[in-house]
Amino acid sequence: MTTLAPPQPARPDTAEPSPGHDPHLAHHFDSTVQQFEAAKLGMWLFLATEVLLFGGLFCVYAVFRATRPEIFAYGSQFLDTRWGLINTAVLIASSLTMASAVTASQRGQYRLLVSLLVVTFLGGAMFMSIKYVEYHHKFHERLVWGAAFYDAPEWAIEAERHHAEVAAHGAAATDVAAPAAAYTPDPDHGRELWNATCRSCHGVAGEGVAGQGKDVRGVEFVTSRTDRELLDFIVIGRPVNDPLNSTGVAMPPRGGNPLLSNEDLLDVIAVVRTFEGGAQTTGSAEPAAAAETPEPFWLPSSSIPLAPPGPAGLRSAFLTAEGPAPVVTPAHDPHHAVDPARPANAHLFFGIYFCMTGLHGIHVLVGMVIIAWLAVRAMRREFGPDYFTPVDLGGLYWHVVDLIWIFLFPLLYLIA
Repeated sequence: MTTLAPPQPARPDTAEPSPGHDPHLAHHFDSTVQQFEAAKLGMWLFLATEVLLFGGLFCVYAVFRATRPEIFAYGSQFLDTRWGLINTAVLIASSLTMASAVTASQRGQYRLLVSLLVVTFLGGAMFMSIKYVEYHHKFHERLVWGAAFYDAPEWAIEAERHHAEVAAHGAAATDVAAPAAAYTPDPDHGRELWNATCRSCHGVAGEGVAGQGKDVRGVEFVTSRTDRELLDFIVIGRPVNDPLNSTGVAMPPRGGNPLLSNEDLLDVIAVVRTFEGGAQTTGSAEPAAAAETPEPFWLPSSSIPLAPPGPAGLRSAFLTAEGPAPVVTPAHDPHHAVDPARPANAHLFFGIYFCMTGLHGIHVLVGMVIIAWLAVRAMRREFGPDYFTPVDLGGLYWHVVDLIWIFLFPLLYLIA
């Protein structure tokens, strides 16, 4: 007697769908509504982790912004607000087209859905193209993170070599550290520059600020040197690792404002010589001018140097009001040229800038891949009033990416 084996159930991937079964409904969901709500909840949980990721970077930004505001005042001048504004408008417009794409998929408007997804993709491509322009400028000028920030750009090194060759052949070489001939300092202008650049470290009247800068009123270092010697010192500054640095605080080149010309610095030096206790020792036979007590004015304890004046945007950090800054070759490393015009710790700003905008750029690229995938499926008419979950979830991701940039733009480009 032959025993018949019980019939085996068909495999899910080979079984024919039953009449009326939705092909987009997974077997572990009771309805398409339940599947949509579960997918959307999962997407919101994922986006919450993204907010936590960027939240940590925003905390780092807040800490450095509170403790080192001067590096943001210096670094933000090299970010082009116009490019940032264009990118903001592009992303906002792409959010509009993405939201419209979700509506088109719900209404079964297939051609409009494909068109809106393509426009959204092009918006992301335009955003990344502009970021390429900005990043290329930063790398070309060595406006980067870490020690490479202080390396002189290749074009500046070549310019310095050219000047050296001109000098070697007996031609008149340009001395970038020399003031204009027969220049007469302007103490009034020097007072304005002192208040904008120097007072946060050296005080209102040169009395010094604890933990920031020394008292410069009549000290031997000032009175025993000529204006030219003081100018040479201020142009180069004094780093923390200098054996003669007794404060543990770096004296940035040109007082932290690379756009101050040599004549501007001579104006500041003229003000320093008028501080109480100072003696006017300019190397000339003229008698010392009577010391004048500067007019007192309110100085908030949180005062920091103002941002260096000059045009903002994609410009060179190595260019000063007099042309290219001098290239300095350290004695301990003759093959390594550095830029003395860049203030200490300013590389931290660009580290934060690249970390935040770079991570955001990666998210934009991921969003573009998702949108391209949605566009291909939309061309096959896989989405419609009964199934639009992927388009809706892709839109949520794109909106969050756009929202993060809306925070990055003012924090880096506007209020720094």
